[in-house]
Amino acid sequence: MTGLPAGAAEIAAETDRVVSSPTDIEERVAELFTVLRRLMPFQAGTLHLLDPEHRGFTAVGGFGYPEAAAAYQRGAEHYREMELLGMDRDRPPMRVRDAPVPLAELVSWTTHFAPAGFREGIGVGLFAVGGRHVGILSLHTDSAEHPTDEVRDFLGLLAPVIAEGVDPMRSIVTLSRIVAGATAGVVLTRAGNTLELAGLPDHPVLRTGSPVLGAAAESLAEGEPHSAFLCPYSPGAGNRGFLRVSVLACPDHVPAYLRAVVLVSPSGDLHGLTRRELEILGMLIEGWSNQRIADTLVIAQRTVAAHIEHILAKLAAPSRTLAAVRAVRLGLYLPRSLTRSIR
Repeated sequence: MTGLPAGAAEIAAETDRVVSSPTDIEERVAELFTVLRRLMPFQAGTLHLLDPEHRGFTAVGGFGYPEAAAAYQRGAEHYREMELLGMDRDRPPMRVRDAPVPLAELVSWTTHFAPAGFREGIGVGLFAVGGRHVGILSLHTDSAEHPTDEVRDFLGLLAPVIAEGVDPMRSIVTLSRIVAGATAGVVLTRAGNTLELAGLPDHPVLRTGSPVLGAAAESLAEGEPHSAFLCPYSPGAGNRGFLRVSVLACPDHVPAYLRAVVLVSPSGDLHGLTRRELEILGMLIEGWSNQRIADTLVIAQRTVAAHIEHILAKLAAPSRTLAAVRAVRLGLYLPRSLTRSIR
């Protein structure tokens, strides 16, 4: 490794302060560019967060690029180029002159950056602890003399700090702490996939394609920013019970492909409701009539009426409508899509 550039300690401290501040990410990135200008002169820069489901990037700050070049950097072709250069792996920053392939083979350089007057540039891969790809920081200059070896190596030292500061999972982890007692959790993407949630383990009911994630997606589709429902869970023979599932929509400032946090916690107080009563209560919440409930469960209407009477008493509700409202608020909703596992 080469020596450190002048003012390295101060720049490192300032970088940490900027990316760790509670301001919006666009403000932090804009201030980050100001700090990095103390390292090297550059005429254009951008910071993109990875969008793995669309094999592209989401810009969270940038300036100095023609619109066509800026659009290219967000697209799938640029994503493929990053793979070609090996920048989808945690490795040192790469200058244009360090590229492992001829520049003539790089559309970004021949079609966009060189025609715009840039003579050098550097790409810094941003990776979270554990190797998860967060995004990429790009800086371009009209001088072939920058960045120097010292700057390249120092940017490599700053990369983990920047990655941690701009990682969208940071705010998502904070969001997950709203639910006290959560024992497992995942991040649900818009494509229905799941991502690890730092600090919490996975759980069998949260695996990609599970009915629980389907129920979570349905609640989000109804426009609910947060919801909770019960999930039948039998960890072993003769050990039947419930888990509580909490669904928290991701905040607007995170990349669009991240949809929600889905957390699992103990069921809590079920207010003495039996499994059958919880099943019927779920149907009431979904607006089912007594006749439809009786036909579906193959029981008499008077049996349904008796169950509903018990439900109203246990929830201290004077009507089925109020019982449904109270049950949703208490997280006692058992979606019909999950009740098949009761039998």
